[in-house]
Formats: sequence, structure tokens, C-alpha cells
Amino acid sequence: MSEKELLKALEQDAKREYAGIIEEAEKEADAVLKTAVEEADGLRQKEFEKARISVELQKLETLANVRLYAKELTLKERQFAISKVFDAAYNRLQGLRHNKDYPDILKRFFKEAADKWLIHMRDAKAAVLASKKDIAILSDLNNDYGFELIPNPIENMPTGVVIMSKDKKYKMANTLDLRLEKAKAELVSMIDKMLFGEIPKS
Repeated sequence: MSEKELLKALEQDAKREYAGIIEEAEKEADAVLKTAVEEADGLRQKEFEKARISVELQKLETLANVRLYAKELTLKERQFAISKVFDAAYNRLQGLRHNKDYPDILKRFFKEAADKWLIHMRDAKAAVLASKKDIAILSDLNNDYGFELIPNPIENMPTGVVIMSKDKKYKMANTLDLRLEKAKAELVSMIDKMLFGEIPKS
């Protein structure tokens, strides 16, 4: 083989070897690239999942805050409505003394309290505390009971009577204010049903 042919053969071998190296390098580069893409996809998926969870948590927190605000607002409106109703009821009770039926109402309150007193406290000497203006109304009715009638020094005494033992150890009150307070739970329930259709949970 001549020198020229030898050089040509060496050149061809070098080209084949170079081509093999290039091909192998390309394969390795493709593998590295594929791994990098897969890793990047995995990272993107993890980041996306983290972002999704974060958004869900923020959504749940926002909904919880909205529900809490709505509940607080409902309870405030409920308290306001109940307060208005009781203020109106109290104002009407304050004006009851000017009603033409007031003497009959007062006598009924007195009789209820007096009868109850005689059942539970028969042996205790008692006095009836009532408004100065109400004493005259009760005088005739009291003849059947024999209680001592004492004008209450408090000018704005609630409508009704208070019976107490002479030693002041025992007391029985029957006033419109107390009746309103006792009826409060039932009235609140009625107001809730009228305003909200149900009783709000506290």
C-alpha cells in the first residue's frame, strides 16, 4: 500500500471514529436532556401541586371568614331586633298605668300573688309593697286578705305588687317587668322564627 493510500485509509478510519464519538455524544446528550426534562416536569408538577394546595387552603380560609362574618352579622341583627321589640314592650308597659283597664290588671296581679302567698306562706305575717297611686286601688280587695299595704317610696316602681314578710326574709313579686323577663325566652324564640325562620345557633 502506497503512502497516499495509507493516509487515505487512516483518514477514513479517523472519520468513522469521529462519527462514532459524535453519535455517542449525541445519545448521551439526548439522555441527559430527557432526564432534565423529566426532572423539570416533576418539579413543575410538585410546584403546581403546592400552588394548588395553597390556593385551596386560602379558599377554605376565605369561606370560613365569610361564614363567620355572616354569622356575626346575623347575630348582631338578631340582638338589635330583639332589643327593639323589648324596648317597645317595656315602653308600652310603662304607659299601662294610663290605660282604663289598669285597675283590673293591678287587682289580678295582687290576687295572684296573694293567693300564692297564702298557699306557701300562710303563717307568715305579710305586707304588700305597691306604688303610692296603686294603694287606693288595692284597698278594697285587700279586705279579703288583711295584708298591710305599704306605699313604695320608689316613684318608678314597676307595675304590680311585691308581698314580703314583716321580717323581710321572704319576698314574692308579681310585676309586669318580671313577667316580661320570664317570657323573654319564649318571645326571643318567636322573634327568631319571624325574622329568620329558625333559631340561630350561638
